[in-house]
Amino acid sequence: MSKELAQLIFPHVTLTIEDLNKKYPARKEKMVTRFAPSPTGFLHIGGVYTALINQRMAHQNDGVFFLRIEDTDKKREVAGSKEIILNVFDKLGMKINEGPTLTDKDSGLYGPYTQSLRKDIYHVLAKSLMEKGLAYPCFCTEEELEQIREEQALDKAMPGFYGKYAKYRDITANEAKKLIEAGQEYVVRFRVPNDISSRITFTDLIKGEISMESNNNDIVLLKTDGIPTYHFAHASDDHYMGVTNVIRSDEWLASVPVHIQLFEALGFEVPKYSHVAPIMKLDGDSRRKLSKRKDPESSAEFYLETGYPIKSLFVYLYTLISSNFEEWYLNNLDKDLTEFEFKFENMGVSGPLYDLEKLNSISSEIIYSTPLEQNVSNLLAWAKQYNKEIYTRLNSNLELVYSFFKTQGPDSNEHRKDLYNYSMFLDVFGIFYNDIFVSSDNSFKTELYENIKEEDIPSLAKSFINLFTEIKNGSEKNLKNLCDELGYTNKKKYEKNPELYKGINTQFYHALRIMLTHKSSGISMDDIILILGYDEVIRRISIFA
Repeated sequence: MSKELAQLIFPHVTLTIEDLNKKYPARKEKMVTRFAPSPTGFLHIGGVYTALINQRMAHQNDGVFFLRIEDTDKKREVAGSKEIILNVFDKLGMKINEGPTLTDKDSGLYGPYTQSLRKDIYHVLAKSLMEKGLAYPCFCTEEELEQIREEQALDKAMPGFYGKYAKYRDITANEAKKLIEAGQEYVVRFRVPNDISSRITFTDLIKGEISMESNNNDIVLLKTDGIPTYHFAHASDDHYMGVTNVIRSDEWLASVPVHIQLFEALGFEVPKYSHVAPIMKLDGDSRRKLSKRKDPESSAEFYLETGYPIKSLFVYLYTLISSNFEEWYLNNLDKDLTEFEFKFENMGVSGPLYDLEKLNSISSEIIYSTPLEQNVSNLLAWAKQYNKEIYTRLNSNLELVYSFFKTQGPDSNEHRKDLYNYSMFLDVFGIFYNDIFVSSDNSFKTELYENIKEEDIPSLAKSFINLFTEIKNGSEKNLKNLCDELGYTNKKKYEKNPELYKGINTQFYHALRIMLTHKSSGISMDDIILILGYDEVIRRISIFA
């Protein structure tokens, strides 16, 4: 009867399990991992985080890491999502051994690597399950399913499709034929074996031994359009693509009992599971997952568009992934990150907190230690891709750009670390471009007048002009000389005898900085004056004289 029913439901299926075994032979590599996103919009940074674990674990074990696009839920699919995923991986330099490519052709022998193109495989396996009495067509309408839910509520029974609630569980081929001929739509459901134990125990390589209730729900394997559900596609694809280790977000932990049942029913070896705790964010006193809606940093493209060095992002993600990475990194700054070995036992069982300030700190250190030529090259590459206006501005005077970067890094006057991504370039150095300087708002005046009385500003500006004129003419006077002459001193002296002094020397220097940059902080005054040059320094100060 089961074979008759299988032939009725799958008359078009001519391939067999043996055919699939020949087409997709067992792999020889000891570790094969995959990243399997759904094309539902942007790529979440949590996806990059999980993909990075999969990639590094496979590659450090001389294995294979492949990409699979799980597009079985067409209602949620967003056009162009696959290209976004591939572009992000390409720009991050994350090597994929097999999978879809930007040329729209698959690379690898275990494809197609897009689930919607693997329909034939799912149907062969569903037919095989039906022949063994482990699958059946279910003709329940939405109204019938709602009635079942209401009945279970009255019975105070667990929701689901099982036991006496599984209306078509024992349907015959003749009964199914009549319903099909009448035009009744159907799904194909898994028939949970009657001899399953009440609990299932397995070892998660990150979380350790886990015991869970077995699944007793006759889940849907194929939807009415013949497309598989996630659960069925997962088991089918991971087997015939040779996956040895399933490393995924722990939101899928609850699905393990279903997946193990499917692997066993299909006669497949169960892969090793590792469930990765999701990245979390502090929101007040509580923790939550990074949100697509609330957090721009949740998008992987954010880091590319904002101009973070790729190494900065990877160093930070490595820090979140492995508890022993940070110590290794600080002791091996000259080594490639791929020399660090990931181990499951060093991955946390609870979600790490995502701290953008920590990333910024790491990134500023990396930009600081990047050679001058490379920093300029990185900036130009970012601007060319993401901000054509800045790219044009940079190329109009590259010598000026080089002078900006000379104020950063270990060889600069103050060892400054003003940049933590390249999109900050104009925020830090825009004051040297006259159009940006002139167009700045007047909020700087408030701060200027808080430090120096408004009526004293013109005379102070004239004193600055006279000093710089003298310096240009060969005088050895400097700003400190003027500071002393005008009666500004250190804080300790001023507080002891305020009547003897004009003010504190920091107010003096602060006033000059604001006159020249309209900002209260930034690179050293020596660098500002050197880059602006005498004429521009005088012009800017003259506005206040």
